Amino acid sequence: MKEKIHFCDNLFKDSPSGPHLLGCVCKQCGKVFFPRTDFCNDCHGTEFENKELAREGEIYSYTITRVPVAQYPVPHAIGMISIPEDRVRVVAPLVYDGSIEYHIGEPVEMVIDTLWEDEKIVIGYKFKHREVGVD
Repeated sequence: MKEKIHFCDNLFKDSPSGPHLLGCVCKQCGKVFFPRTDFCNDCHGTEFENKELAREGEIYSYTITRVPVAQYPVPHAIGMISIPEDRVRVVAPLVYDGSIEYHIGEPVEMVIDTLWEDEKIVIGYKFKHREVGVD
C-alpha cells in the first residue's frame, strides 16, 4: 500500500466538524488570509491569530484545464472560491471527473482528496458541489 502524504504542511486539517483550511487573521485590522502570512498588505500589521476557515463557499470563477500541469491528471478543474463568512477567496482544485458541470455562484464545500499518485499518494484540499437544504 502506498504511503499518503500531504501536498503541503499546515494548509488544512481534518477535525470532528470536517476538514478546514488553515488561515490567519490580522490582529490590527481583521483581514483574513489564506494561506497564512506574516505581513498584512492592508494595514502593514505583523501580528496574526490562526483561524480555521469556513468549509463552505461559492464558485467565484473556474476553468477546466485540458493541458497537463505538473502531476495533475487531465482534464482537471481549478476554481477561485469565495468564502463569504471569512471574507476571503482561495484558489483550489475542484472535484472533477469530466462529466461534472460547475457554475459561477454555485455553493461548494471543502473536502480532503487525492491530488495525484506517483510513488506516494499526494493528499490535498479540493472543493466539490454542495447540496443545499439537505440535512
